[in-house]
Amino acid sequence: MSKIELIAGTWTTAGDADAGNAENDRSPHSFQERIEVAAKAGFTGVGIGYLDLLDAEQQYGFPTVKTMLADNGIAHLELEFLENWFLTDDRRAAADEIRANMFRAAETLGARHIKVGGDFSGGEFDADHMAAEFVKLCTDAANAGTTVVFEPMPFVNVKTPQQALEFIAKADHPAGGLLIDIWHVARAGVDFDTLADIPAKYIFDVELDDAPLTFEGDLIADTFNGRRLPGEGELDVQGFVDAIRKTGYDGIYGVEILSAAYRKLPIGEAVPAAYEASMKYLR
Repeated sequence: MSKIELIAGTWTTAGDADAGNAENDRSPHSFQERIEVAAKAGFTGVGIGYLDLLDAEQQYGFPTVKTMLADNGIAHLELEFLENWFLTDDRRAAADEIRANMFRAAETLGARHIKVGGDFSGGEFDADHMAAEFVKLCTDAANAGTTVVFEPMPFVNVKTPQQALEFIAKADHPAGGLLIDIWHVARAGVDFDTLADIPAKYIFDVELDDAPLTFEGDLIADTFNGRRLPGEGELDVQGFVDAIRKTGYDGIYGVEILSAAYRKLPIGEAVPAAYEASMKYLR
């Protein structure tokens, strides 16, 4: 087995950000502080959201950000989150602007990947259309020296990893793959054992967290507020990791802790706790 490397996802280092507020989900912490805290905790990757990315460019300039990452031993940068990249309605124009900025940043910073998703308004699932648009997106990614990872979610038009594979495998582009997040898989009702049947070639990233088996209220509110550190919920985290490993996947893992309680902790305490809790299932 290769060395286990972890990405501290955007929300793992964001502190008391207003996660879920698309208008302003900025972290109260500088990106430099987040990089340093993540590196000290043991992470070799970090994530950053779109608004914080633009702020970091304005505050430091991308060449300086790249130096910060290198100086702290951060080899993997994750950018998020691109929605509506495949739509044909009036949401597409704004998505294309974000897309262009993300690829520009990815090329300058040497980003490992950009996280992308489905239609948050629901919408139909057209595998042929999504495959064609995914090829275009992946081509742009390759031209920028990066990749894109699609994250299925139970509240969008592509709900499960298996459904996502219907267009990812059809596109079959080397710069595009699947991101499998334990929370989304569990809330979509997917049996973890079935993940072992996914071809490893299409898995580009895997994310860990935990949660209670049941919840009250809105699913989207739960995704932003109800997650827990691995081992502090009721999901079979080890079973999930074991199923992923049965595919032959031997790559990087992300840690994505979206939790109202976690956000209130000092990041110097929260981020190391997230690293240690996740590594227990990977060693």
